[in-house]
Amino acid sequence: MSDLSDHALIELLHQSLDSPALPILFERYRPVLQRLQNQYFIPEFEQGDWEQEALLVMCETVRRFETQRLRSFGAYYRLRLAHRIFDLIRQAQALKRQMTRNAMSIETEAEYIADTVPDHHWLLREQLETKEAIYQVLPRLSGIEHTVFTGLLLGQTLASISQRHQLSDQQVRGACHRGQSKLRQVLAE
Repeated sequence: MSDLSDHALIELLHQSLDSPALPILFERYRPVLQRLQNQYFIPEFEQGDWEQEALLVMCETVRRFETQRLRSFGAYYRLRLAHRIFDLIRQAQALKRQMTRNAMSIETEAEYIADTVPDHHWLLREQLETKEAIYQVLPRLSGIEHTVFTGLLLGQTLASISQRHQLSDQQVRGACHRGQSKLRQVLAE
């Protein structure tokens, strides 16, 4: 079978790509692959990757090749393989550009990272400090302020606190603001 011409091998492959003619034709045109491999570099491509791409291009080229219209299978295959290599290089460059565009320096973006990445130790510490501040502010509150502040801590609204304890809206809002300012003072200390 190795003594058959390219056109005869291609005719066999037109009937079935599983034909033993494919490895013979591929080996015949291996120098084309080797020449292009020496000429171009595709990042992270190994020998097996090159051969696989070349074989895929060979199958597609055989499928598209028209023996009546085109004369030189070798030139057609070389052109299609070169174009496939250019596509792979373009894809690698686009991926490289995308990775550098998305890259972020931790040193230059420290403030952004500190604001967006949660620090669970910091959150826990902040919760403990807030709890301690609440315990410190409770003795400083008047009776109404204590009632309103405790109600807010339990998730009640100002209106429900007002109704439950028979206080006016103005009394509840005033107690709420005074309690908040006292809590801010404790937090600032």
